[in-house]
Amino acid sequence: MLVALCLIAATTQQAPQARLLEALQQNRLPLTLSDGRPAGPGWDLLVREAKNVRFTLIGEEHGVAETAQLAAALFSALRPAGYSRFAIELSPPIAQDVEAAARRNGQRGIEDFLSQPNLFTFSNLHEETRLLADVVQSSPQNQRVLFGFDREVFNDRYLISKLEPKVPAGARAAFARLKDASTNAGAKNAQTHNPDDLFFLSQDSALASSLRAAWPNPDRETDAVLRTLEASLAIETAERAGGAWPYAERRAQWFRSNLADLVRTGSAKILMKFGYNHMIRGANYVNAFDLGTMADEVAALTGERAFHILVLPGPGSYQAVLGGAGFAPVSSDEFDEFKAGDQRLTRVLSNANATGHEVIDLRPLRRLAMRGLESWNADVVRTIYGYDAVVIWKGGHAESGLTAP
Repeated sequence: MLVALCLIAATTQQAPQARLLEALQQNRLPLTLSDGRPAGPGWDLLVREAKNVRFTLIGEEHGVAETAQLAAALFSALRPAGYSRFAIELSPPIAQDVEAAARRNGQRGIEDFLSQPNLFTFSNLHEETRLLADVVQSSPQNQRVLFGFDREVFNDRYLISKLEPKVPAGARAAFARLKDASTNAGAKNAQTHNPDDLFFLSQDSALASSLRAAWPNPDRETDAVLRTLEASLAIETAERAGGAWPYAERRAQWFRSNLADLVRTGSAKILMKFGYNHMIRGANYVNAFDLGTMADEVAALTGERAFHILVLPGPGSYQAVLGGAGFAPVSSDEFDEFKAGDQRLTRVLSNANATGHEVIDLRPLRRLAMRGLESWNADVVRTIYGYDAVVIWKGGHAESGLTAP
């Protein structure tokens, strides 16, 4: 009798999970991608929903070529609906300079800019530069379109060189300390090749805050560089002092402050493309309230909404992952950024029997994930509420890198 009761209880516990998995497998729409042109019922859903909201957020697993093509096509499709800004995971000064390079010479201009000495970003990939060039070239010459919200990791010497010709007399001592620290960190990293020795990952934010305090009335470009230096150092200082969560919280604050600055300019509709940890509605996968949450709240202030799209590599895919020698293709079946094992999203959400790319509308599934499934897979439950749709690539391709850092 006791054994029978235990079996009944186990069946009862499994039933909600089974119902949700069945709904996940059934609630799919096909998506095709040919020569960078998406089509099919899944694409129609994405465009239709994105047109009617103020913000569209693409949360990606980085390094998949098809995702860059999808983002370029989506921005083009949404421009007639009022989308005029594209926010990306670059720092504000670098994003502005990338746009200037694209205005000069398209994709070739961006790649020449990003390949120069002392300059490297996580967008140093051919498919990403194609995306950024397409976005810029689809926009009017007199209208800025690219906006970076992220911190800096590699480009201290480049940013400092932008400041050097402008340093006022009262800030020279603070600037010299900052530049010396950057030079010394660069020399040490060249010897050790240890990322922890990079300037932004090893130095204190007081170097930048003291320079900013000593620099009265900076022009707009200088102010953006000073704020980026200070915020980037503060983010990494938070991680060294307290670990992953303080880092995530401080980085999210920087993201949000940059979105707030852009919204204040009166920009009506914005497409954002960041890692999927940043684009989710509500607490993200490390329990910080990131850009995804803010977008919904800002939109709600005027009775509008945000539309959140998760984009993942599915079965048989590859993605570019940064290592010591630059970007390298890695099997998505093996890559596990959040160390979730077989419970990771690319495993649970993917359809092993898919014949092509797929889109899942997550909104009808929410009634099946109200409570009780967190112990089965909290990330899946969080995703169903935090994202509105999922794009899953069948046999996605890794992006190709420009140069090593």
